[in-house]
Amino acid sequence: MNTSFKHSPAVRFFGFVSIHKHNHRFSTTVRCIYSEHLVGAKSSTQHCWLGLRRMGERANEAAKDATIVDEDGTMEFWDRLKAWTRQEHDGQWLSLGVFVVVALLGAVIITQAQVIPGYKINPLLEDSNIIDIAWNEAGTSALAIISSQNEYSVIRVDGNEQTMVFNGSANAVERTTVGWIVVGDDGYVATCSDPCNQIANKSFIDDWNGSATGQDVIGVASADGRSGLLLISDVNNLATIRYFSEDVLSAPAAPMDEGISLSSITTLSDGESLAVGKMIADLPSWSEGDKNPASSSHHSRGVIVAVDYNTYYVDEAPELTVIHVGEYGVYHSILPDSRDNGMAVVAGTSGAIHVGPDLSINTVEGAPGSTSAAVDNNGDIWFAGNLELQRIGLLESGKSVAETVEVPQGADFKSTLAVSAGDEVHFYGKFEGERVTLDPNIRNSMQSLSVLGDLLFVIISLVILSMMAWNLYDNWHLGGW
Repeated sequence: MNTSFKHSPAVRFFGFVSIHKHNHRFSTTVRCIYSEHLVGAKSSTQHCWLGLRRMGERANEAAKDATIVDEDGTMEFWDRLKAWTRQEHDGQWLSLGVFVVVALLGAVIITQAQVIPGYKINPLLEDSNIIDIAWNEAGTSALAIISSQNEYSVIRVDGNEQTMVFNGSANAVERTTVGWIVVGDDGYVATCSDPCNQIANKSFIDDWNGSATGQDVIGVASADGRSGLLLISDVNNLATIRYFSEDVLSAPAAPMDEGISLSSITTLSDGESLAVGKMIADLPSWSEGDKNPASSSHHSRGVIVAVDYNTYYVDEAPELTVIHVGEYGVYHSILPDSRDNGMAVVAGTSGAIHVGPDLSINTVEGAPGSTSAAVDNNGDIWFAGNLELQRIGLLESGKSVAETVEVPQGADFKSTLAVSAGDEVHFYGKFEGERVTLDPNIRNSMQSLSVLGDLLFVIISLVILSMMAWNLYDNWHLGGW
């Protein structure tokens, strides 16, 4: 490509810039022809070469954009890309556009990465209400207490199949190392091995001190089904606990004070046993500073009770000690604390607390109020309440502070029961078919936007670094430095 340049009227000259392409490399030749009128030849030459040098630089850049073509007349892709992405090129809008798209995509991924994957509405037993359910370790089979048309029964669930095991009332079921243990009203205690085809009633020698009538067993803590603790509401609706071993039943613990009711009992891996529930407190309804209340109201406050019992002298009554009275609400679940200095996490409607080995109490920061909670096989604790809000709580294994996370869709029920089922955690409502399942392991798989976002970040970073290295090499090879 040739071009000419005419200088000022003081010095008339013509310059020629010749740009040649060979193997996609450019060389520039300049030639200056001038005639002197007002100044000397030396000055004219300097002006000529200065002007042509600047012109040659601009012409060389323009030539690169206009003449980087293949034999068929089309510009090579990589040369075109290099030309477009040069800062001074008119096509620098491409870099800006890519930046905007990547920024928007990153914002979407960051937002969506906060949504927990593996969560779905998954109805179960759509013609029955689930009172309680316990799954085996693989999550393939469960024993459930259900009510249908005001009739209670115990069934075995295998996938979508249901098998009647016992036609009668029961209150709670728990998984043991060999199968399940089921408890109910009037001192009912029974066990079955896995697979559960038939329940065997458990008969105690003392026959509940003469009569089991009114001794409603509402909770059980047993690892092997042969020994454990029974949580009982007696004929006066007072909470008590008994220890059992084989066919021997201990004396009942001294009943809790009137107004205290217990709903759940658990024996932890270190052998410590805790029970939780609520107490009714009469609180004045007047505003602060008003000393003449017209009335008072009843409020529930969460209660945690330590259970001490003698496994050698089975007939001795357990001892119950209130170790904590919480805020307004009720505690509903006792879960193992995976921290090195932790023993249990107790979840309730006003939040959750850590219970230490010395029975010390500390609030779990960030834990939401919940109506059910369960621990998965990774040691993470999940808190659920009104699932329509599309948010659940999470306390990751080994951590002291919980968080609230989003779920992809709302379920129009409140979770009243949460259990671990193999690799999954299930949340159940109190009415027919209400169930949501969560697979926590998907959070660490490629189905998780969080993991995918991390991977994309690494890939994009490598691409950017590669392009920077390429440009540095190209500038060095062309003598740009």
